[in-house]
Amino acid sequence: MGLFTDGKGRLELVVNPDIISGRAVYRPVDDSPAVEPVETPKQRARRELKKRMTEERERKKKTGDAPTEKG
Repeated sequence: MGLFTDGKGRLELVVNPDIISGRAVYRPVDDSPAVEPVETPKQRARRELKKRMTEERERKKKTGDAPTEKG
């Protein structure tokens, strides 16, 4: 299955002929639990940075040091 353009440049969906004719074989979905992805050091650092920035923003909002609205 893929996207192509017709003569006028419009998107056109092309479907595999096996799907149209009913000859396609569908596999059952794997019901086993997904393995948790391993977190990289960069992802961990980014998550911790977001958490720290949120805490600082909430602390400033509570003390009134930061503006409450942007713009």
